[in-house]
Parts: sequence; C-alpha cells; structure tokens
Amino acid sequence: MTSEFPNYPHQRIGTLDALARVLAVPKDQLLTVASRAEVLYRIAAQEQKADGSIRQTFDAKPKLKEIQRKIKERLLQKVKFPPYLQGSLKGRSPRLNAESHKGAHLSISEDIQNFFPSVGRDHVVSIWRDFFRFSDEVSELLTALTVKDDGIPQGAITSSYMANLVFWDYEPRLVEQLAAMGLTYTRYVDDVIVSSRQHVTKEVQSLVVAKIYGMLGRYSLRPKRTKHEVSTRSKRMTATKLVINKRVALPKETRQNIRAQVFAIERRVLEGDRGADLVKALASASSRVGRLASMHPTMGQALKARLKVVRTTLASESPPEAFQVAVVSRAPQSVDEDFVPPWV
Repeated sequence: MTSEFPNYPHQRIGTLDALARVLAVPKDQLLTVASRAEVLYRIAAQEQKADGSIRQTFDAKPKLKEIQRKIKERLLQKVKFPPYLQGSLKGRSPRLNAESHKGAHLSISEDIQNFFPSVGRDHVVSIWRDFFRFSDEVSELLTALTVKDDGIPQGAITSSYMANLVFWDYEPRLVEQLAAMGLTYTRYVDDVIVSSRQHVTKEVQSLVVAKIYGMLGRYSLRPKRTKHEVSTRSKRMTATKLVINKRVALPKETRQNIRAQVFAIERRVLEGDRGADLVKALASASSRVGRLASMHPTMGQALKARLKVVRTTLASESPPEAFQVAVVSRAPQSVDEDFVPPWV
C-alpha cells in the first residue's frame, strides 16, 4: 500500500474571475449563491443510528447543486487519490477496501464520530487554500459553496471528496509509518482499518490506536470509541461489513436476509400482489442479489434464477403451478449448507 499524497496536478486558481471561467458560471452568480448557500439545502433523509442519534443527509437545491456538480467535475474529480482512500471514489468500493485486508492475522477498526458535521469550516478553507493552492478569496468562496452549519453536509455531491481530503497533509505520513511496521491502513470515508498478516503485540496495538487518535485530534475530530474493535483470525473479522478472514465474503446473516427477501417477494406474487411497492421491492432484491452473486456465485445465481421466475410470473395472468409448488415448499430462512465460513 503506497503512502503517496493526494495530488491536484493542475494550475492554481488565483482570482474569482478565473474560478468563474473554470466552472463556467458567472462570477455574480457564484457570489449570489454562495451568500445564500446555507439555506439552499433540504433534508433528504433522517436515519436513527444504533446509538440512538440521528443521521441527516442533505440534498442541495437546484441552483447550488448545479454549481456543486461543476465543482465536483472540474476540481474535485481531477484529484489523484492514493489507494489507501477507498470511500466514494470512482473505481473503489467496500469490497475493494475489504480486499486490502483479507487473510489478515489481526485487524483494528476505528470509526470517526459525527465525521461530516464535525469537519470544521476552517479545515475546508485549508483544503482549498493549502491542498489545491488556491488564493484566499477563491478558497473562501468555494468553502461557502461546500459547507453547511460549519461542517460538510453529508449527502451533498461534493462532500465525499472533501471527506477524503480532510487529512491530506498528515494521513500519508501515518500510512508510511504503519507500513514500516508491517501494517496495512485504509480509510473508507469515516471507517479506518489497520491490519497485519503477522502477530501484533498489545503494545503495538496500543501504539497504532494512539497514532490514529492523534491524527483525529489534530483536526479536532474524535473517535467513536464504541466502534473500536480489535479482531483476530480465530473469530470472524470484517472490513466495511464484509468478512475478510480468508476471502472477502458477505456475513452469513446478510446472506440469509437476502434469501428471506427473495422468498418474501415470491410469497407476495403467489398471493396476487402486483402493486408498485412490489416493483420497488423486486428492484431492491435484484440489486442485493447481484452484490451477493459477486462474492457467492452459486447462491447468487440460484437467487437470480428465482427472481427471473418472479418477473415471468408477474407478466402472466396467474402464477404457474410449478411456481406455486416451489414457493410453498421453500423455507425462507434456510441456510446455504454448502457454504464453508472463511474463518474456519
């Protein structure tokens, strides 16, 4: 895993006129939208987290969203991100993040508490000014267009890129230090994972955690200590919710849940359901089955075949007898008996 720095290989933007040309947005429009940016968001979703707190995601309103889209495409997507950054970037995924750690002897997992809203405005200014090397006035304007309530708004199309750049000047050094100790580091947005293929003493484990916490403290961020976890290969190890002991795999309970979801759709079709909600459920199940098939092809292909029968049945006036018999005889929570857990 290389410790290279993120890199923006383009010219510095020194004036608002130059920024307007790069974004192809009139300067007056940039200034007007920036002055009202705080109120140009709507709440896209609210989700209660396991600890009882509420996670809010935001969607920018059209005038701001169009400018953010251009900021993303013409500035943020031009950045070359090093491979230890795995979250919300083209060509990277939870699975690829997990692949970096598969077969590990030990893993250390940390979560950054309230990451998006806790990235202060000053840090965002610093990204634009010190990483991109833009002038103060350009950095201040871009900050106004990409922050909300003194943080980066989760869900905005620029925010995941900003999240990847928060530690741009320190994280590469940490990666290099850990690599010298035989450790692999990745970050998937707010999830940090360090793993080793060799035995790691308690003292080294404590040192690794202290280094991660020290990095967070430099940026006025805190770890979510309830998410701190040290795992060894004698038990199930996960990275971005995927098992990594011997190969990357979905957890058993996730596979069972997907199978149960397919069975529930089959039952609804058998009972004559043809509503719009069923179509949404079928699309959701198809997406989840596709992800499952990429890691568990035998089980995935079997579930794909069942969903294909569901679609055929929906196109007919009544369920074929063979479909009825198959659904009635099927156990919704049956286990994939041929699957050998990767930590065995």
